[in-house]
Amino acid sequence: MVTKQVSGTIMLHLEDGSKRFLVHETESSKEFARTDTQTETTVLASFLNFLKSNLHIDVNRIRLVELTNTQSNGANMPLYVFEMMSEEATELPKDFAWETPDSVREILGTIEIEGVPLFE
Repeated sequence: MVTKQVSGTIMLHLEDGSKRFLVHETESSKEFARTDTQTETTVLASFLNFLKSNLHIDVNRIRLVELTNTQSNGANMPLYVFEMMSEEATELPKDFAWETPDSVREILGTIEIEGVPLFE
């Protein structure tokens, strides 16, 4: 059985009007956070559970702003984009960081996207 994955990021609105994005830092690159889907939940619930249990994000404080589909190794993978205010952000575990929009543009350049998410 093939395990399906789901990915996503959180757009963090800083007080000065700038934005940062949740990124997973691997040894060789940066990518959006991703997790395996759980058979007993929806794809969205699988990602929210990942944010809550692994990154200690209060999922009641984030708002879904975009959903698009990406391709990873020939397989479809949903990409969820959430937003939250900076005062609601928590300290992230090792290998995760709040990165600039330039980092996100680099990541977007490495994946196939069906429809482009709108980061306002």
